[in-house]
This record gives sequence, structure tokens and C-alpha cells, in this order.
Amino acid sequence: MDCLSNINWNKVSPCLVLLVLEVLLEFSECSSQAEVNKHLELGRDFLARGQLSDALTHYHAAVEGDPHNYLTYFKRGTVYYALGKAKFALQDFTKVLEMKADFTAARLHRANVYLKLAQYREAKEDYLQVVSVPFEH
Repeated sequence: MDCLSNINWNKVSPCLVLLVLEVLLEFSECSSQAEVNKHLELGRDFLARGQLSDALTHYHAAVEGDPHNYLTYFKRGTVYYALGKAKFALQDFTKVLEMKADFTAARLHRANVYLKLAQYREAKEDYLQVVSVPFEH
């Protein structure tokens, strides 16, 4: 215990505070990722049962929990499109392509949305990019 009395606590306490904060942040990231995964699972389940509004609610929560996951935006965009909310679907598919420009399925879906919105020039551009992707065997 004598070694503890020799410590300059004014210098050590900021480090301890930072260490505690880092541990708490790690814990909250793990729990929030678990929550995101749960929302994705529930969204998939509702989608499989044709309950699109419920699926959308969970995909929306998953996007809020992890705004850097392009697949979550893609899933939400497909539900928006199925619900006839083309403008919201367009936003999500565009976000996907900003994050992952080579995601062909998102580009094809976005082209379909453009077509539905009578934005023919944009639809044509996306369709042409889709068909120019090299075919892999």
C-alpha cells in the first residue's frame, strides 16, 4: 500500500477517467450493435411475413443505430419501394451507391425507381451502368 501513497494522483486521475470512459464506450458500442442486429433480424422476419410497415420501422431503427452500413440502407430502400414510397427509396439507394458505388443491385433498383418517377435520363444512365458491368461466371 505504500506504493499507492507515492503516486501523484493529479497526473494519474485524468488517465483513469479516460480509461473508464473508453471501457464504457466499448460497452455501449457492443450493446448498440446488438440492438442493430436485433432490428435487422426483426425487419427480415416482418418482411418475410409481408408486414412491410413493421419491417420498415425496424430497418429505420437499424439505420439510425448504424448509419455506415450500406446493406441496411439497401434493405430499407427495398421496403420503401415495395410500399410505393419511391422518393424515400431513391434516397436510400443513392446513399448505398455513395457508400459502395459498385453495388449493382442498388444501381438496378435505383434505375427502376427513376423509371417510376419518370426521370428517364437518370434511369437510362443507371441501366447503362448495370449492363456495362462485366459478367462473371
